[in-house]
Amino acid sequence: KSLSSLELPGVATVANAMSRQNSFSFTGSVSEVRHGDDAKYGGPSTMSEYVSKQRRKSNDPGRDISFQVLEKFSLVTKFARETTSSLFRENHSSGSHAYGRQKQEYVLDNKASDKYADQLITPDDASLPSDSVESDELLLVWGKKRGNPLSVEEWRAFLDPEGRIMDSKALRKKIFYGGVDHVLRKEVWKFLLSYHEYDSTQAEREYLAAMKREEYEAIKSQWKSISTTQAKRFTKFRERKGLIDKDVVRTDRSVPYYEGDDNPNVIVLRDILVTYSFYNFDLGYCQGMSDFLAPILYVMEDESEAFWCFASLMERLGGNFNRDQNGMHAQLLGLSKLVELLDPSLHNYFRQNDCLNYFFCFRWVLIQFKREFSFDQIMLLWEVLWTHYFSEHFHLYLCVGILKRYRLRIIGEGMDFDTLLKFINELSGQINIDRAIQDAEALCTIAGEAGADCIPPGTPPSMPIETDGGLYLQEDDVL
Repeated sequence: KSLSSLELPGVATVANAMSRQNSFSFTGSVSEVRHGDDAKYGGPSTMSEYVSKQRRKSNDPGRDISFQVLEKFSLVTKFARETTSSLFRENHSSGSHAYGRQKQEYVLDNKASDKYADQLITPDDASLPSDSVESDELLLVWGKKRGNPLSVEEWRAFLDPEGRIMDSKALRKKIFYGGVDHVLRKEVWKFLLSYHEYDSTQAEREYLAAMKREEYEAIKSQWKSISTTQAKRFTKFRERKGLIDKDVVRTDRSVPYYEGDDNPNVIVLRDILVTYSFYNFDLGYCQGMSDFLAPILYVMEDESEAFWCFASLMERLGGNFNRDQNGMHAQLLGLSKLVELLDPSLHNYFRQNDCLNYFFCFRWVLIQFKREFSFDQIMLLWEVLWTHYFSEHFHLYLCVGILKRYRLRIIGEGMDFDTLLKFINELSGQINIDRAIQDAEALCTIAGEAGADCIPPGTPPSMPIETDGGLYLQEDDVL
């Protein structure tokens, strides 16, 4: 039930041969499964078709090797690194080099002979605060300067007399570049999280809220009515509730809204998560979900609305918690390809040092930088991500930008996997959020369609596709 395990389905001959030579056994422990799809990027509509296509393209037998992140991302054995790194090996004679030549006015010259002497092109270096951990300079066309958050007056200007949002793209652009004033978050987040439609009227939203409140109470009553005698015969319920009880008491307890003993907001947090495990039986509950819910409940200050906003978010990010970790695999694969496209030298360094699995970014991707920024900063970052203004996968460009910021230290100090993992974790609280967003914007612009093509179809947070078997693949031990 921990976040530290990562297992891929379809273990093939190569993995079987290696397992006969090694006594190690890798099994996933993050429970419940879901598959996704997003036709936006074209190509095959399923992950299996995408992998099959890439295998034919690169003849890479390592794609079928099972891999796992060991406990708390720190105990990674040499065998795990060797088997998982082969998963991401690609044919480097593909289009990334041609793309680099076409974009040479933008892209770094990252050769070792340069001694990694990158230089940052910005409109105003002096206006940018430096990170407390020494960072590398980045040669990019600088992302647009961050603006002021969406104000009450600006918000009202987006609404017609009946409360419809007249220009959702302009609204999302405003939020992307400045965020949302906190007094508006309760209202605006409902649109960003698809709880409300942009073209809905105020009257329609009020009616929806009333209906959803009744539905929430009905779902909540299902587990609230379970007696002690029933619970003794309901193993899955006991297990999930036990995990939730353990997690909520250590989620954002330094935030005043959740601090202190017997805090009623912690009880509400618990109730929403247990109710969600009944609403979505297949996905249930996994460690890390409380990290997503805590800021949403803090903003909504309403149990029903927080539940439905969280449920909507999980429609996109539930793949992060699949038992087979297909969603995480797709994101790490996409990240690997983006680094290869945008910084081939850094990608080659990772290749040479058995780091091609990109597991050192696992925490960043899994809970979308929740542990890397303060509570206030993460609310800003998430609302930027939720706009999907530049890309649904903007968080992956954030990862690339941060890695490029520190590439001199990574390469110069010769970091191996364990050292790199420690270094990445120690960046928590020391990344400049505005500069990280600007870097990611610049990288996303530079990558263009080639960047979008790096990301497998259906990769979270793309919306999943529903099949006859439902959204989540079942296993025998799952209800």
